[in-house]
Amino acid sequence: MFRTTFGFLINDNIQVDIHHRRIIKLYMDEARKSYALNVSVIAVKDLHMMLLAYLLANGRERPVKRDDILKNVWDDRNLKSSSQILWATLKELKTELSLVGLGMDFITTEKGAHYSINAQKVQALYVST
Repeated sequence: MFRTTFGFLINDNIQVDIHHRRIIKLYMDEARKSYALNVSVIAVKDLHMMLLAYLLANGRERPVKRDDILKNVWDDRNLKSSSQILWATLKELKTELSLVGLGMDFITTEKGAHYSINAQKVQALYVST
């Protein structure tokens, strides 16, 4: 699904590495003269990364329909899909994202039918060929 996309940069300090299923947050404490660098790294399940990557690629400009998510993240990979599975996966993903400082409102939903990304800045990162 993401052959040329390496990942995404969220709000200039969180990097999503799709292929290694890692989310990395870099935080520079500029209040200290020594410029302490804090790094948080979490590894996520394959399905969580595919859901996050799909939402980052498609849900920034406008909400994505639930059926499109189920088809592209589950059905096209020959996995069983349902609204309950999406809900449970999204709940786990939001908990993981909170570990790197992304609030529970980073992924928003409209009546469980449309999903979108709530971020100041999201930039796709590509693999050079």
